[in-house]
Amino acid sequence: MIKFRFIAPSGPDYEAERMLRWEVLRKPLGMPPGSEGLPEDDVSLHLVAHIGKRIVGCVCFFPESETNGRIFQMAVSEEYQGKGFGRQLLLTLERSLIKKGVKNVYLYVRSESEGFYQRQGYSSDGDLIKQFGEFYRLMKKDFPQPASAQAEACG
Repeated sequence: MIKFRFIAPSGPDYEAERMLRWEVLRKPLGMPPGSEGLPEDDVSLHLVAHIGKRIVGCVCFFPESETNGRIFQMAVSEEYQGKGFGRQLLLTLERSLIKKGVKNVYLYVRSESEGFYQRQGYSSDGDLIKQFGEFYRLMKKDFPQPASAQAEACG
């Protein structure tokens, strides 16, 4: 059974998360281990999906303010892709962000993943950009606000 939890970059599961990010996202681009680490890792939220003790998925969120930020480096182990784990992982992260008061997020996705994010309610914004020899597109999503927040805005 799959379970989700947040981990700290200083915690014992962080290296396993980084290895999964490298295996799924960087290794196919010919990039070496270590290239998956980013400067914002230490101040980001790290959500992992695990089955037993094995981490099979992860996604990170970098808060840019109290109400918005960037989702990055979502990865699901190859053997678990196409089984709904990515959708569950993203939804779990989004629910947590909404509880924290985040109103909107953005991310850069490889062109072949754009359809997945569109089905999750993300909208494309702008042209494809080339980075690391791959094409990426900026996508954004606004979260629905609780009724109490909407009433205050109209207030």
